[in-house]
Amino acid sequence: MTRRDARTDLTEVIVVPAAREPHPVDLSTDIGDVDTPIDPTTGLSVGSSALRRYRMVAVLLVVIDAACLAISLLAAHLLRFNELPSMSYTAGIVVAAALWVAVFHTVGLYAPQHLSGLEEFRRTIAAVGIGVVVVILLTFWLDVYLARSWAAIALGIVLILELGARWVVRAHLRRLRASDSLRLRTIVMGNGNETDEPIRALAKPGSGFLPLGYIDATHPALSAVDIPAQDRVKRLRMIVRRYRLDCIFMASPTIGPRQMLAVMQAARQERVQVHIYTHLSGVWASRLTAHTLGKEGVTLTIKPAGLSAPQRAIKRGMDLVLASIGLIVTSPILLLAAVAVRTTSSGPVLFRQERVTEGARTFVMYKFRTMADGADEPDEEHEFETTAPFFKLREDPRLTRVGKFLRRWSIDELPQLFNVLTADMSLVGPRPLPAEQVSANIELLGPRHEVRAGITGWWQIQGRSDLDPDQAIRMDHFYIENWSPTLDIYILLKTFGALFSKKGAY
Repeated sequence: MTRRDARTDLTEVIVVPAAREPHPVDLSTDIGDVDTPIDPTTGLSVGSSALRRYRMVAVLLVVIDAACLAISLLAAHLLRFNELPSMSYTAGIVVAAALWVAVFHTVGLYAPQHLSGLEEFRRTIAAVGIGVVVVILLTFWLDVYLARSWAAIALGIVLILELGARWVVRAHLRRLRASDSLRLRTIVMGNGNETDEPIRALAKPGSGFLPLGYIDATHPALSAVDIPAQDRVKRLRMIVRRYRLDCIFMASPTIGPRQMLAVMQAARQERVQVHIYTHLSGVWASRLTAHTLGKEGVTLTIKPAGLSAPQRAIKRGMDLVLASIGLIVTSPILLLAAVAVRTTSSGPVLFRQERVTEGARTFVMYKFRTMADGADEPDEEHEFETTAPFFKLREDPRLTRVGKFLRRWSIDELPQLFNVLTADMSLVGPRPLPAEQVSANIELLGPRHEVRAGITGWWQIQGRSDLDPDQAIRMDHFYIENWSPTLDIYILLKTFGALFSKKGAY
């Protein structure tokens, strides 16, 4: 095949509209001369604008991280010593910023396309902690004395700035992915129908990927024993160039060693990413570790789930401290809500109901009353299936005017901070359901009670009452499987966003 013919063939293949269904890749065509570089002026160079945008985002994040540290150090000095820093202190900031960026790079925070929001949050907190220690060590090396209060102020400011800045950047990336401006061109490779599920997942809006086709790993051109290894590599390299791929998805970990080795070599030579898709639903990536098995195998080990005694102590300590602070901060709101409920409708201020928590133990949960007194009792006018899992009405006729407002902003849940202090609930955990719902659906709802019930939880920040019972239960199981202090903090912070969005609040 001549260079001219290769260009013509490529032009016919790479024009794949985004709306077109992914199709099988033709592996029977002539391999051609893949070692001849494709002229970038033809528009057939490997890679898309998505990777270039991600590289620009990485540069932007470096600037943001350095700026966050510089601002926090300057602010901490000004707040602690009430004076502008010296020139030596300013020069130290430059060195500290370089070390700070190095820490963030080591933790892997400059490749946002590889991180979920939850994983980026966890790594950011870890990087800030390590980075602050490095900065403190730098002050000893520079023989600069700074008070402990300075370190505490700097840590608080930089943590807020970093989390806020990265939330803004992630929100921007989410908008770009939703608008198809930041989608990585990809092909899925697998055995038989194993490519169907990952293709559907990759094709969803906001996934960040553009699936263009799929490769049958059992095709003789890739799996036949008599095919030279270099021919497999060349064929895959040609596919990468034809489709201007950014990444290749391996849909099955059972793909043979010949095909896997060819994919890895082709990806390295063409500088594209390789993703391996496997079924590990409900497992957070931080629980996975990779180990070699034999000469060519790799296994993924999942760390055991469940709260150990030290973890339970940490979680209980967080609950006591944060719930106490929450009661102090929200005390004016609690007072106003109590007055509003009491003066606008007859009946008690608080609604008490028997709910189920850890170990299937029942307790009395407190809420501000949002319905007319006695409206929760069954009657002929309103017959509701209250024993259905997660029963809740989008337009509940029993709500008072004040009750609608309280529910809309989740103010009716604030008295549960007292339940947290009495150890009946936690700040974060599966929502406690009425005892009648649990008893009527014990097989479905029973596994949720491995941990203490919570005021907010994983499914509350994913859609609240808009989720169906199956989705809510899966998310509760995800939380139980992957609990960590970082996950609790992440959920608490995301809860504020869910409250202001009011999505699913009724």
